Amino acid sequence: MMKENYPTWLEGHVKEWARKRLPTVTLCSSTGHELLEVWYYGDLRTVKGEPQPYIVDGGEAPGLVAARDPESGEEFVIFDGGRHGYDNLFCDEQDPDALEHRPLKRYEIPASKLVLELGYSVDYEDEKEDFEPDEADTVELINGERMPWEQVKRDGIDYIALYYVNEEGKQVQILDAELA
Repeated sequence: MMKENYPTWLEGHVKEWARKRLPTVTLCSSTGHELLEVWYYGDLRTVKGEPQPYIVDGGEAPGLVAARDPESGEEFVIFDGGRHGYDNLFCDEQDPDALEHRPLKRYEIPASKLVLELGYSVDYEDEKEDFEPDEADTVELINGERMPWEQVKRDGIDYIALYYVNEEGKQVQILDAELA
């Protein structure tokens, strides 16, 4: 049996997990509602041949994508381009002030079922000694903080894609980000 693997920041917001081409999760609010609004900080880029624009980083700060349950008003982060993923854990230093001031805009689709694909191409177990875990099995991040090794393996994604399910039941991609 395959172990469910998804980032810790999504705990409490995963309705369904599946191993397809990549690990794939269906998102939900903490109350289990699947029809969610998409809110984002960044820009929208039209891609020729695609039905919807993609959410991309803006010029001021890395992108941020959140979901909001219209029934309860609950909001949670789907992906933070300034805090999440392999590069933010080990490579890229971010300006904390820039990350604090990213006002969200609503992505203009109705509340929809949201599906994430997650990429884990780093072989953490094979490369564990390169991360120099300490006796408590934590590793140092680029910002000087320490994170438990098991959390690094979950949060150190190197790819993320976000889809919404349209009225015809078709998945439409709106975010595609390489993180390593």
